Amino acid sequence: MREPKAYSLKHWHTLDDMLAPERNSFGIIRLAMALCVLVSHCFFLATGSSQNEPLAWTGYTLGNYGVQVFFILSGILVMQSLAKSGDVFDFAIARVLRIFPGLIVCVLAVAFILGPLVSNSDFATYLTSRELPLYLIKTLLLTTGSAPLPQVFTELPVPNLVNLSLWTLKYEVLCYVGLGVIGSVMFKLRKRRAFGIAVLAMSLAAIFYKRPELGPDNALLDSIRYFALFFGTGVIAYVLRKKLPITALALLPLLIVCVATLGTRWAELGAALFLGYAALWVASFQFGNLRALSNRFDLSYGTYIYGVPVTQTLLHFWPTMSLPALMGLTTAIVLPLAFVSWILVERPALALRKSLRLSYSSWLRVTRDALVA
Repeated sequence: MREPKAYSLKHWHTLDDMLAPERNSFGIIRLAMALCVLVSHCFFLATGSSQNEPLAWTGYTLGNYGVQVFFILSGILVMQSLAKSGDVFDFAIARVLRIFPGLIVCVLAVAFILGPLVSNSDFATYLTSRELPLYLIKTLLLTTGSAPLPQVFTELPVPNLVNLSLWTLKYEVLCYVGLGVIGSVMFKLRKRRAFGIAVLAMSLAAIFYKRPELGPDNALLDSIRYFALFFGTGVIAYVLRKKLPITALALLPLLIVCVATLGTRWAELGAALFLGYAALWVASFQFGNLRALSNRFDLSYGTYIYGVPVTQTLLHFWPTMSLPALMGLTTAIVLPLAFVSWILVERPALALRKSLRLSYSSWLRVTRDALVA
């Protein structure tokens, strides 16, 4: 099948026109955002502060903005997945298979391969330390991304941090759960669009009863509201996909809104609108073979979860490494790890979705027949 031409800046296209994988470059955007997070963490982990980052003056770092775009695109793609799913169980299977297999392998590799190599404890002490099972439990249950390993990275500018980036996964999963709950009602009522728009409007009203900012002293609900804003922006974009034009003409007004709202209670909304729309506009272009590769090999998740352990390891062995060298070497190591994760863990796990769905459907049919009999 012939690949569609790149979109022209002279014409308007809707989000619906580009949702098929062969018509968008979402994979490239996601990988670029994962690399933004990696670079941002290099600043923070090497210096102990994020204040030297180029975008720190805006109130958020490059990594923060990368995560914001992640959540917006996730809202679009996950809502699309829900709309195409036969039921909420199928949707839940897809979400679990996307998050947890790669996470489990990463956490186990860090705990039992990397940890003993860089720990200041001897091997026996490391394995018998109370911190090791606590790290596994807390990290795999997504309660924190800051659980320490026994005597690991204790001497670094940002000590004890092993899986810093994983802390956002909890909010990603909570967004999935919230959307799944809404979806279950939508399936029952069979009025998906009207109900979805109504619930999302109420959700956004709840989010903005005060500013949904991300701060060091955020309570759980405050962080949920923050991430829900960006995820919900993506969900709303999908709901309005047939009427949402993708055109360069909208970029400048949205940028002005974004800059004008900096430091106000509307800063996050301004960022969500501009960053989300800019990401969609960029994703409407082909990028040649790079897009085909990003569609075939999704390295974004592996890049995201392996970045911090690699950066901290490099700083452990070469504490005086320059920041540019740290960024470059971290990227050079993480991308192959992400490739291996995709080939050996993530893609095979996603392939299980169909068989699990069929098994569930068979079990449901047998159970229903047994109850009728």
